[in-house]
Amino acid sequence: MSYVSGAETVPEQDILVVFGDAPEKRFLRLLKPGFRHCFVLFPGARAGEWICLDPQSHRVRCEVWHYSVLFDPAAFYRGIGHQCVWVPYPGEVAKQVRIGPFSCVEFVKRLTGISGVGIVTPWQLYRFLVRQERLGIAA
Repeated sequence: MSYVSGAETVPEQDILVVFGDAPEKRFLRLLKPGFRHCFVLFPGARAGEWICLDPQSHRVRCEVWHYSVLFDPAAFYRGIGHQCVWVPYPGEVAKQVRIGPFSCVEFVKRLTGISGVGIVTPWQLYRFLVRQERLGIAA
């Protein structure tokens, strides 16, 4: 599957899910350190272009970053202490309706086609994605 951007057709690629802390949010201190927030990056239409979708409590921040074609976002984020997992973009849209509070985890689940009801914290999402990756199963 692919999408059209300008005059180019770009194949869909994997999504990088990044996990980290959110020190400015007091109530998130109840969550596991290092797994208090998550957001996604995926390649843009042009070489070296990355799109960041960061679901926050009051908005979804969307930014387009331009880097060298050699930029490795997973290596960058791991280098500053974050955990990262590459997830394949789902080829099909889920048919079931999902009900739940909007959170960074719910945002990532919907974007990646994950429907696990018991996945509500970034740590649970990370464990699920790592397990799927080890088993060679698309999320």
